[in-house]
Amino acid sequence: MKRSVAGVLMLMALGLAYAKEKPISGVSEKVSVASRGGKVLVTLTVTNRTRQPIYLWKVTYQGRQLFGPDVDISLAGSAAPVNYIGPVVKRAPPQADDYFKVEPNGVHRNTIDITQSYDFAPGKQRYRLSHTGSYVLDLQQLDNPLAMKPASTVFTHTQVARPAEQ
Repeated sequence: MKRSVAGVLMLMALGLAYAKEKPISGVSEKVSVASRGGKVLVTLTVTNRTRQPIYLWKVTYQGRQLFGPDVDISLAGSAAPVNYIGPVVKRAPPQADDYFKVEPNGVHRNTIDITQSYDFAPGKQRYRLSHTGSYVLDLQQLDNPLAMKPASTVFTHTQVARPAEQ
């Protein structure tokens, strides 16, 4: 009997240790895309339905453009990726002031123009865009971000052929 109680307590302790690394179920991200006027605008909406604040990286969740391939895009119905052609910025590891707080039961939205960041095929095409966001619970533990469930959507975009370089 003592062995089984000790075994159960050990399993419970392991479960609690694992739970610290597991994302909170009340934090979610939705991704939507608007393609109009020749632009591709991606809106990331993070909802915090928990009783504690979360912290999001400013570059992704407050920026207006991409500085790296932060979203995955492919032709819909295909695994063929759309190449990232935008700027790439090498950054130092994030610090606490690189994050901002989303209060408990709060929602944050950010729209990013990715039109010039990806090599969209000329003409009208259907694409699948995916993003896996992350957050931290403690600004003292930035090396332990928690991933959100991947969010994706399908959209149609008409790309006007780019002029040939001179």
